[in-house]
Amino acid sequence: MTLHATRGAALLSWVNSLHVADPVEAVLQLQDCSIFIKIIDRIHGTEEGQQILKQPVSERLDFVCSFLQKNRKHPSSPECLVSAQKVLEGSELELAKMTMLLLYHSTMSSKSPRDWEQFEYKIQAELAVILKFVLDHEDGLNLNEDLENFLQKAPVPST
Repeated sequence: MTLHATRGAALLSWVNSLHVADPVEAVLQLQDCSIFIKIIDRIHGTEEGQQILKQPVSERLDFVCSFLQKNRKHPSSPECLVSAQKVLEGSELELAKMTMLLLYHSTMSSKSPRDWEQFEYKIQAELAVILKFVLDHEDGLNLNEDLENFLQKAPVPST
């Protein structure tokens, strides 16, 4: 199964709105994890990721996975939400999951809410649906599977 285009576009709009790197047009452009590390630095307000950016992709990926794991509501859960192997193989779905979780962490840790009006309404609505989904399912035992199913489904059209 593949990532639903609307969900992917909304996530890319969010990534590009952060202005941490040149705009990306495809989820696969996130595969080297450098943009994810810059997003994490922005969330923390630090530059600890700068040294990691000089490391090979596998170490950058470990850094991002570690961040996602330790910032879970239930970090003791042994299940990692992202498959490093799938990311290295170029899975759009895994990269979208990482992006979705970073959007969630960024939004939840922000002391000043972002200006969502910079996005067109459809993107705002889709980002809200994504955030609501993670909030509703973060306690679930199958969050990994739930994220995959969510990212593959077509959004319900709003009226």
